[in-house]
Amino acid sequence: MTFSVLSMPLDHYQILNHLDNYGNLYLRNKPYTSLPQGLEVKGNLNISKTSIKYLPKALVVKGSLDANNSLVESIARGSKITGYANFMGSMIRIWPAEVEVGGYINLTDTPLKKLPRNFTVNGDLSVMRTALTKLPNNIVIKGDLYIGGSLISTFPKNMTVKGNIYLGGNSITQWPDTLELGGAVAR
Repeated sequence: MTFSVLSMPLDHYQILNHLDNYGNLYLRNKPYTSLPQGLEVKGNLNISKTSIKYLPKALVVKGSLDANNSLVESIARGSKITGYANFMGSMIRIWPAEVEVGGYINLTDTPLKKLPRNFTVNGDLSVMRTALTKLPNNIVIKGDLYIGGSLISTFPKNMTVKGNIYLGGNSITQWPDTLELGGAVAR
């Protein structure tokens, strides 16, 4: 990834230069290194291909968050995203508890190693090609689950997937004792 040498933090005044009439904040490929604390975006937030590493405390995105191919390493507990969260190709390693996402969560091609206990996803969950070795017990996925290329070879004791499970070539050696599956399993 190539990022601008002139990187700087984004302040509340600079935000006005990147907002559209619908409340979307478009920062893709911009030279910012951080977002202000307590940032509330009335629409979508796009920080793709930025050198922003940490998402601020009390972040509220009333649309979707696109952080693909960014340097984002962490998202603060208590963050709220009404739409989907796309972190594909980012540097996120741990997904914290108490982050609300209204839609799918895409963690494909990240160094992700851990998801929180009793994790609930309100759409699809993709952990393809991650360093993740296991899913947390009592995970609930209200859409499809994609695990191909991850290090997952066993499933937790209790698991709910309302859609399909796409193994993507992964071999599962231990299946859940209790599996609520709304769709099918595709190898």
